[in-house]
Order: sequence, then structure tokens, then C-alpha cells
Amino acid sequence: MHPPSERSTRQHGWSGTRWVACGLALMATLAGAALALQAWFIQPRREAELSGLRLRLERAVWLHEPTDHGDTVALPALPGAPAPGQRRLTVELTVFNPRNLPRDFTPGEFLLTDATAGTEWRPTMGGSAAFTVRPSELLSVTMGFDVPRTSSVLRLEWVRGTERALLLSTQRPRNPNEGPPGWPRRVEELPPGNASAGSALFHGRLACASCHGNPAEPGNRGIGPALANFSRVGATRVSGMSAAQYAYESLLNPGAFIAPECSGQGPCAQTSTMPLYGETLSPQEMADLISYLVNLRTGK
Repeated sequence: MHPPSERSTRQHGWSGTRWVACGLALMATLAGAALALQAWFIQPRREAELSGLRLRLERAVWLHEPTDHGDTVALPALPGAPAPGQRRLTVELTVFNPRNLPRDFTPGEFLLTDATAGTEWRPTMGGSAAFTVRPSELLSVTMGFDVPRTSSVLRLEWVRGTERALLLSTQRPRNPNEGPPGWPRRVEELPPGNASAGSALFHGRLACASCHGNPAEPGNRGIGPALANFSRVGATRVSGMSAAQYAYESLLNPGAFIAPECSGQGPCAQTSTMPLYGETLSPQEMADLISYLVNLRTGK
């Protein structure tokens, strides 16, 4: 057998170098993947599986704060409502048992934490008793966390034994007085409104009439306060405030002012359920909707 030539030795050496380089690149890639995987695991997840149960976070919604900014009425105290100054985070989940054996589950496995202050909350709504999830059973669970004022980032975690999963990071909404960020304080700072476009929003996409009735028909209302003759009535609700400004602030903060007919035992005697339109409407749409309300001519 002849010894390898110098050329073949060089080729072998280059080949070995390439293998070493490829190996180092692969190790670097795997290390990067491991870091990415680790980062993914610490991100909030909408789905998780712990100790034999699968969970999916369907929805998390901050409810309105029961605050009255009017000077003539107070909100009714509803059984089970959050205490004054607190906001409720309502969480909807689905829980599934993919295993062949039943698994116990309790809403007390969920924790809302304020890492900055070292505070934590268990569900104040939804119960705490354990129940059994049978094999292949899918359950819907709704729970609520009542949270005092805080500006910290809050973490919703699912904890089962020694395992835990971060489902959501959120912040408690600002006080309703402040309104959503980015909106001007005065209605006059909005673009010029188009009443026809506002009418289309009111009776169409926003379906306002389903709660307030048709404002063109006096006495027509649903679970919300009637809006007939709004240009006149709206200007009397808060001293010194125009109907347009009253409509604007009410759309930004549905709980800011309580209509007199909602202070008794009427159908709207409850915490406002109107959506936070300051989070969904554009400035032009807001102006159009207000223009429709204040320019509407209502029959007697």
C-alpha cells in the first residue's frame, strides 16, 4: 500500500476542516434554536397542556369600572359586582382531557400576579371547588379577577402542581375619567362629521338600535337609555356640557355618566354594557356617529 500523496493529504485535511466547520455551524444553529425555543416557552401562550389537561384561552376582557361621574344618581349595587375602585378581568377558557383517565381541575389553579408589587389574585368569580374532567370531555370555564388600581403589567398563569404556564400579559385599564389614550379632550377637535355615515353606523355595523331603540321614534328603546331628541336632552345631562360633548365622552367612557332613566328599576339599571368605542372607532367614525345623534330630527 502506498502512503497518501501530499495532494490527497491536503484534500483530506480540507475535507476534515469542512466537516469541522459544518459541525460548528450546526452546533451554533442548534444553540440558536435552543435559545429561540426557550424564548418561545416564556412567551404568553393561548394554549397549554399541564398534568394531563389541555387548556385554551378563548377570551380575556376587562369589564367597565362601576363609577358614576354624574351628580344626581349613583350606580345600583349589583350582587357579585366588583368593589368600588376595582376592575374585573373576565377570562373564558376551554379545558379538554385527552387522556384515558379522569383528571381533577379547579379554577383555583389560575393566578393573576403583579410581579412589581409582589401581589397575586385568585379568581373572585367562577368558584373554587374542584371538579372532574372525564376522558375526551371538553368544558367551558368562565372566571373573574377583581383588581384594584395598578399600572403594572399583570400575568395570568395556570399552575398545576409544580408546572405552570403563562397564558396572558395584560394591564388594568386606566380610570374611565381619563378615556382611551390618543383621543382629543374636546369633540370640536374631531374631524367634521357626516350624519348620513353616522346613521349607517348606528343602524348597521354598530347595531346601536338593538339596545337604544330607534332615536327617530320617541318612546322606542331597549335595555339602554332612549336617544330621542338627543340634541336637546343630551345638553341637559351635565351642566355646561353640550350634547355633542356628552355623546363623545359617553362613547369613550360608557360608565362615565348615568342616564336618569337608568338610576331606578328600569331595564338599564345595571353597569353599562356598551362597548368601549374609543378602542374600535376611528376619529372620523366617532365624529359621524355624534353628528347623527345631535342632528337627528325626532317626531313628537
